[in-house]
Amino acid sequence: MRENRHCPHSSRWLGVGACALLLLSGCSPSVEERPQDVISGLAAGLSRADVSQIGFSNGAGPEIQAALEKAYAMTGGIEPQVRATEVEAEDDVARGELAWSWDLPATDQDWSYSTSVELRRTDNGWQPAWAPTMVEPGLSETEALRIRTVQPQRGAITGAQGVALASEQPIHRVGLDMGALQPEQRVRSAKALAEAVDIDSEPLLKEITAAGDKAWVEAIALRETDFRMLDAEKMQNIPGLLVKDDTRVLARTKGFAAEILGTVVEATAEDLEKSDGELMQGAQIGRGGLQEQFDDTLRGEPGVVVDRVGLHSDGSVDIRRIHQLVAHAPVPGAELRTTLDVRLQEAAQEALNGVKSPSSVVMLRPSDGAVLAVANGTGSKGYPTATLGQYAPGSTFKVVTSLAMLRAGDTPDTVVDCPHTFTAVGTSVANFSGYPKEFEGKVPLRHAVAHSCNTVFAAQYERIDQQSLAEAAQALGIGVPMEPGVPAFPGHVPGDEPAGEHVAAMFGQGRTLVSPLGMARVQASIQAGHVVDPTLTAAGPEAAKAPAKPLTDDEAQNVRILMREVVATGHLKDLGSLIPDTAIGKTGTAEYGNENPPRTHSWVIAGHEDLAAAVFVEDGNLGSITGTPIMRHVLEAAQ
Repeated sequence: MRENRHCPHSSRWLGVGACALLLLSGCSPSVEERPQDVISGLAAGLSRADVSQIGFSNGAGPEIQAALEKAYAMTGGIEPQVRATEVEAEDDVARGELAWSWDLPATDQDWSYSTSVELRRTDNGWQPAWAPTMVEPGLSETEALRIRTVQPQRGAITGAQGVALASEQPIHRVGLDMGALQPEQRVRSAKALAEAVDIDSEPLLKEITAAGDKAWVEAIALRETDFRMLDAEKMQNIPGLLVKDDTRVLARTKGFAAEILGTVVEATAEDLEKSDGELMQGAQIGRGGLQEQFDDTLRGEPGVVVDRVGLHSDGSVDIRRIHQLVAHAPVPGAELRTTLDVRLQEAAQEALNGVKSPSSVVMLRPSDGAVLAVANGTGSKGYPTATLGQYAPGSTFKVVTSLAMLRAGDTPDTVVDCPHTFTAVGTSVANFSGYPKEFEGKVPLRHAVAHSCNTVFAAQYERIDQQSLAEAAQALGIGVPMEPGVPAFPGHVPGDEPAGEHVAAMFGQGRTLVSPLGMARVQASIQAGHVVDPTLTAAGPEAAKAPAKPLTDDEAQNVRILMREVVATGHLKDLGSLIPDTAIGKTGTAEYGNENPPRTHSWVIAGHEDLAAAVFVEDGNLGSITGTPIMRHVLEAAQ
């Protein structure tokens, strides 16, 4: 007969300090038999999702462990904090309470509640009786807890007049259902699908080879318009085809301002690890462009939902039996308003159609620095040539040298010498082969600029030192830091150069480097009369630090006179057709590489009314030949 070692009192609440209470009442049970110790051990096991070492009065350890894992299976690996609070013992039965607290993701509010547990005194001491309600008061054997984050709606990126540039749009995810295919059908279906949607079949074949028997393998996600263009009959004849409707943040049209807007993707495991808990599984994050730069603003804050869900016999969720226990709503991302003009952006992209080398068009509004269009041609292959490209500016830099000459006392009518060739400090400079002979010899500075006489500017190397040249460049924004909203190269002009490099720098060669955005800034600064700070966001940029020797009104006016001559009598006569006839500009060609003859960059910068633009083609002819038609196209689109 078992010795009766429980407390002779009919009942006793046992909580913190329960051992002392038992001793005072004359009880002296062993540690293993105290119900409060058993329930504390149970709480610890529930906290770490492991009750395999706990003896239960109504089931074997492995079975109970399996039942607990089933209850926790959809909690996302979150472990609760469980502690024993009170125990009431009466004869061979004890009842206790468990305080539960779940540290839910995406919220500072924990999910807290209490459950009860019954313990029975057996030959093996006090043992808890397993029941799903021990985990959650309403949980049954055919249910589980599910904790899921709810991703917020991402903020839209809008342009001028509030037009949506990037926002959530319906898509169709086209793929194959492995469960509907026999093993011998997989390869044939994958090849047929790849052909139907015009993608490389090899990546898809690799995925289906590794996929499980019930997996769905996505081949491509298509916009509504692209999906409708597929051959419906061909698609219907593909075994295992399964199309899932979804939404995704996309630009207004395929390829629209791609490098500026960036993309939105699901966070990878590496992204989650680097976020230090800020990102949840399934989070959508920006990659590149404005989407990445303003990700914190656009992303919003996720919500979290806790459900008690019914399960089918195969473990899948019974959607008819879902009971919501906790819900914290997500906070939508904020809209990002930009200055991009849809009409001008599309015109810029259209103007670059057919250009095979890296190329770009940038358009600014001088009055406020608003970036109206930033386009890169397909030859850039996704690289942001317009903002991060680093190239010699060629003869477009002559506006900078002209400013330095004006500062040295010249005027647009100062007579300068334009020989066909010029040699100094071992550097030989010549005008291009088609340079008009009537503008060689003694000519006014305005004609030297209009027809781009290299030798005039190279010959200034002793009169204009490298520091003065760099200061003139800074007065027009080259090398002055800028924060347009995406990473951008502001340009660089060395403050000191060896004599040979200094000669080359005088007409935009050597080690002087600029970006297309930087040259659009030069043009805008000439029109505005001060350094313009380009901005893509409606909030505007922070004011840039003033250059050491800022541009004066008289200097700006004289540079504009020189650039007007380029349109009136020089290489940009085609821009004279704009209405009103007020355009100014400068063409440029920059040699690069080691080939003979060397390859050339083609440049044009121009301004018309309250619009400044830069055109760049990495492998082009003379700026007047390659760049001028592109520039005319975009300026006409703005009228």
